[in-house]
Amino acid sequence: MLWRGRPSRLTAKERAALSLAATGLNVAEVAEALNEAPHAVRGLLASAVRKLGARSKLEAVLIALQTGEINEPTS
Repeated sequence: MLWRGRPSRLTAKERAALSLAATGLNVAEVAEALNEAPHAVRGLLASAVRKLGARSKLEAVLIALQTGEINEPTS
């Protein structure tokens, strides 16, 4: 397992931002999709990384997928 602690529950916005990031969208694209400012999305992603005990956005996506916090992206 990748995570070092028990994952915290993510907010709906954090899950949405992480789910969109998991599809390969960059911060600007996630911000546009969520109708948020890019700095707000960076904050959401940073919060998700912290809550999941991850060291990076990629690790947070993997942990969120493994723990069921987000669903696997569809093509």
